[in-house]
Amino acid sequence: MKKFLLGCCYYPSHWEDADMPGDLARIKDLGFNCVRMGEFDWSMFEKEEGKYDFSLLSAAVDRAAELGIDVILGTPTAAPPKWLVDKYPEVLCVNAAGTQMQHGSRQHHNHTSEVYLRYCAAITEAMAKHFCGCRNVIGWQIDNELNCHRTDSYAEADDVAFRKWLREKYGTVETLNRAWGNRFWSLEFNDFSQVTCPRPKPTHSNPAWFTDYYLFMSDTVVNYAAVQADIIRRYMPDAFITHNGIFGNIDYRALTDRCLDFLSYDSYPSFDEKNGKALGRRVAYKFAAMRDFSKDFLVLEQQSGPGGQLSYLLPTPRPGQIRLWTYQSIANGADGVLYFRYRTALYGAEQLWYGIYDHDGEENYRSREIRKISAELARVGDIFLREGLKCEVAIWNDYHNTCVNQVESFAKTDIREIFAELNRRNIPTDLISDAERLSDYRVVILPHVAVADEALAEAVRCFTEGGGIAIFSARSGIRDKYVQYRPAKAPGVFRELAGCRVDWFTAVTEYEDQRIRFAGKEYPVDTYYEMLTPEDGACIGTYTDGFCKDRAAMVKCGNVYYIGAYLHKAPQLYGELVAQYVTRREPIDPDVEELHLGAYVMYLNHSDRAVTLAGYDILEEKDFTEIPPYGVVLLDGEKQ
Repeated sequence: MKKFLLGCCYYPSHWEDADMPGDLARIKDLGFNCVRMGEFDWSMFEKEEGKYDFSLLSAAVDRAAELGIDVILGTPTAAPPKWLVDKYPEVLCVNAAGTQMQHGSRQHHNHTSEVYLRYCAAITEAMAKHFCGCRNVIGWQIDNELNCHRTDSYAEADDVAFRKWLREKYGTVETLNRAWGNRFWSLEFNDFSQVTCPRPKPTHSNPAWFTDYYLFMSDTVVNYAAVQADIIRRYMPDAFITHNGIFGNIDYRALTDRCLDFLSYDSYPSFDEKNGKALGRRVAYKFAAMRDFSKDFLVLEQQSGPGGQLSYLLPTPRPGQIRLWTYQSIANGADGVLYFRYRTALYGAEQLWYGIYDHDGEENYRSREIRKISAELARVGDIFLREGLKCEVAIWNDYHNTCVNQVESFAKTDIREIFAELNRRNIPTDLISDAERLSDYRVVILPHVAVADEALAEAVRCFTEGGGIAIFSARSGIRDKYVQYRPAKAPGVFRELAGCRVDWFTAVTEYEDQRIRFAGKEYPVDTYYEMLTPEDGACIGTYTDGFCKDRAAMVKCGNVYYIGAYLHKAPQLYGELVAQYVTRREPIDPDVEELHLGAYVMYLNHSDRAVTLAGYDILEEKDFTEIPPYGVVLLDGEKQ
C-alpha cells in the first residue's frame, strides 16, 4: 500500500439514487479515502440474462473519483438473482440431509456447478470491462465471506466434482481403497462412479473419507475464486485482488497463493465481547492467522455498531471501543480499515446490523469517534505501513490437521487456549503452516500435530539444532497423509526428536483429578493424556494421580519439549515454558495489551476502567497519566 486506507462499506443501491452524491460527500467528510461497493447487487446489474446495467454503481465510482476517494469493487456472486436459480435450479446447494437451499438469502449456490461458474465468469467479465478505465478502482474483492453460512455442499455437481478430484489425487480406485482403508466394514468401491460426498450414516464414518472431503471442499472454493480472479487480472492487472475471511473448510494459504494479492479479514470483536468483558482481545488469534496467510492485509469490515440479524443482537460498542478495535486491527498488521457500514439498512435481513450511522442517518457518538480516528491516522498512518509486529513465538496450525481435528473431534485442539495465554502474558504470537518459516522464530509450539511426515520432522530437527525451541504435545506424529495411523510407537515421526515414547494413554474420566507437576506447580489435564517413557530425553514433569502417578508427563530432549496431554484448562504451562526463552515485560494490567511495532509501543486497554501509565501519546499528541477505559496510546519506545 502506498497510503493507509481508511473507509467504509457503502451500498448506493440501498438508498434513493438521488442520495448517492450527498452520501459520498459525507463519507469524505468522515475523513475517509476509500469505499467498498457492489458485492451483493447482481439482481441490479443483470435484471435479465445478458443485459447489464452498472449505471448507479458507475455514477458512484465517478463521484468518488471527484472527491478523491478510492474504490474497492466486490463481485456480486454471493447472491445469485432469482431468474438464474429459476432457470438453472442445479446451481443451488444441498445440505447433508438432502434439502436443496432456496432463493431468499445469500450463498445458496454451490461452488462446483459448471453452470454457476459460467455465469459468475460472465458477470465478473462484464464488471471488469466496464470499470477497467476507472483509475480510482484500486482493487477487487472476490465474492463475499466464502463459507460464512455453510461450509459443505452435497449437490449432484459436488458428487461429480468430488469423483474427479479423487481420480486426480489417487489415479485408480484401488489406490483410493488402500488409502482410505476401505476393507474395513466392506467399504470398497469398484469404480469412482460409486463414490459420493459423505452423507449421514447410521454410525461413524471412515475418517479418511471425511478428511478428503474437507480438503476437496477447500479446493472447490479456490477454483471458484480463481475463475473470477483470472478474469479481473486480464482486464485490470494493476488493481489488487483480495477476499474477506476467515471461515471454515478453506485453506486460506492455498486461496491466497492461487487467487489473491493478499487476504483480508472482517473483524467483529462483539462476538467475543458478548461472552465477557475484555474478551474482544481474542480477535488477535484471527489476526495471527491472517499474518500466516498474507503478509499484507486489509480489514474490509471493521465493526462500527451493534451487529445483529433476525435471531441475535450483539452488544453495542461502548464509547472508545470502535477506536480500540480499529487500532487493534492496525497494530496486528492491517494496512487499511473499512468500517461496516456507512449507514444502517432500513430493510432486509441486516436491519439490525448497525453501521456508523443509525437508520436516521444523523451524527452520533460513533461517527464522532471515527472522525477522531481519521484525524489521527491522517497524521500517523504512515507509521503503520512502515512498522509491524515482530513475534518471537509461533504456533503450528496447518489446514490438513485442521481437517483431521474436525473429523476426529473427541479431542479438540487447545491452540486457541495456548494462544490466549501467550497473549495475556504480552508474548505476541504468530500462527504458521510453512516449515520454511520455522527459523523466523525463537520458539515454535506444535500442538497435537497428528498428521506429519519425515520432512516436517527434519525441518524441526534443523530448527532446534540451530538453537530454536520446539514444543510438541500429545497425539503428535502418529498419522500419515492419508490419516492412517503409523505402525509405530507414538510420537511417530517425532519420536527421535522428542526423546521419548508413549507406553500408555487414556481419555480423562469424570472421577479423576489428573495433573502435571512441573517446576513446583500443578496443571490439570483434560480430555486425554499419555504416560511417557524417556529414551534420549529427560523427565521434567510427572503426573500426580492414579496409575500414572510419578510417571513422566513431560520430557525434554535438547531443545525439544514433549507434553503428553491436552491442556485446555491449564495453558499456563505453555506460558511458563515459553517465557524462559523470549524477551517480554510483565503486563501493566490483565486487560491491557502491549504491542511493539518497530520503535513504537502501543497499549490497548480492553477494560471498562482506567489503568495507570504515564508518557507522551503520539496519537493524541499530549502527555497522559492513565489509559482511559477502552483507551489506546502510542509511544515512542526509544523515549521510554
